[in-house]
Amino acid sequence: MRDLPESGVGMVSLPGLEAFIDANKDLIDVIEIEPQPPWFKSAAAGVPYAINTDVLAQLRADPHPKLVHGVGFPIGGSVPPEPEQVALFVDVVKALDAAWASEHLSFSRASGPDGVFNTGFLLPPLQSAQTVALAAANIRTLSGQLPVPFAFETGVNYLQPVPGEMSDGAFFGAIAEEADCAILLDLHNLWCNERNGRQSVLAALADMPLERVCEVHLAGGDYLDGYYLDAHSGLVPADLMQLAHAVLPRLPNLKALMFEIMPAYMPAREIAHRHLTAQLHELHRLWDERKTTLQVAAAAPRGVLHQAAPVDSALPSPPQWERALARKVLGVAADEPCTLPLDADEGIRVLRQLVAAVRSGTIVDSITLSYRLISLTVGETAFLALLQAFWKTRPPEPFATEEALNFAEFLRTQALHIPHLDEVLAFELATHQVRMYGQPKTVRFTCSPLPLLMALRTARMPDFTDRGEFALTIGP
Repeated sequence: MRDLPESGVGMVSLPGLEAFIDANKDLIDVIEIEPQPPWFKSAAAGVPYAINTDVLAQLRADPHPKLVHGVGFPIGGSVPPEPEQVALFVDVVKALDAAWASEHLSFSRASGPDGVFNTGFLLPPLQSAQTVALAAANIRTLSGQLPVPFAFETGVNYLQPVPGEMSDGAFFGAIAEEADCAILLDLHNLWCNERNGRQSVLAALADMPLERVCEVHLAGGDYLDGYYLDAHSGLVPADLMQLAHAVLPRLPNLKALMFEIMPAYMPAREIAHRHLTAQLHELHRLWDERKTTLQVAAAAPRGVLHQAAPVDSALPSPPQWERALARKVLGVAADEPCTLPLDADEGIRVLRQLVAAVRSGTIVDSITLSYRLISLTVGETAFLALLQAFWKTRPPEPFATEEALNFAEFLRTQALHIPHLDEVLAFELATHQVRMYGQPKTVRFTCSPLPLLMALRTARMPDFTDRGEFALTIGP
């Protein structure tokens, strides 16, 4: 870890932050890229997955040094990632000349009687000795394909500790030692865990090999039904910033301090660019102070650090845990008995709401005009009922276009009798295909398309009096 380049203070780069990042080059030493959002399933022979080349070119052209932070195949599960996705991840790491790469210590796929299915959200693995061995093996496999060092992110967990589980810190520490890898210490995640009834941040850090921490994430959160969420929805809370001032000097090999915020939250919370600028100035002060007060981490003797976690033979295997938790969160009947107290854990309800928010947001963002046409015609409540009915028929898809395609197929079975809905759906899905493949597509309408689409863009009910045969060609 000490040989990694010192990257400094930066931000996770997301769509909507480009103008701010470009205007604040003097404050942003490094940017972190999430590579999977611009990926798509490809129709090209032998190339099942591809990346939007225009987006990749824009990222490469950005002059900042870069890190790559995966959000597509977390390393805490028993279902291995598809080799083609790993190969694309490696290609992006190389193309961006990233100093290191990271992924989440979670799982997002599980295996059931009907095969592998997606969970729709990053879910927490069971913190057992079996999972330590599994995650370490996953990390070693991925690291063997990467041209740069790898770090896993310390995860957020809205569930209460399961009897017999390892503590959060002991779990993280054991995996890092077993895999001989770096740690991305997400202090906001650990702060969420503490506030929601899990191990305290300082106790977790005491169980971890802090000399392995190469990167720290800070963010703001939000509340949902009494739980504090890792929502990346605001500025870093003052109490968390105070904690960071105490923690960072204990990280002798820290190379990057990153701020995370979702741009979509900024208007509602009246967070302007000047507030982001002030946040980065504060992080620079934290970074500079840490350099002057750096302490030498006193690593616990190897073999002693993680003995506090007894192996409980009553704990399920990682695949059993993943299947039970995923089916519970997705509201699917269990396919085998589960003795774990998942039914009584209020965190399940929170996870269900988070999955619903992700799935509904994906569909609304992917087919916005179709969503507006449905809501304007039958109402928002009816649209939400359609979503809930759809979710019972199909598990989540990791790619937004695939989720939208599945929802469009579902809508065609519902006999909604909404004028021109099929045409608007076809237009939006064709727009996605043009953006992905760079080839023009033509969509046919039975009314003049431009007045129809412009009305929906401004969330107005269209005038359906104009009838005829029309064709609209969408270019790349």
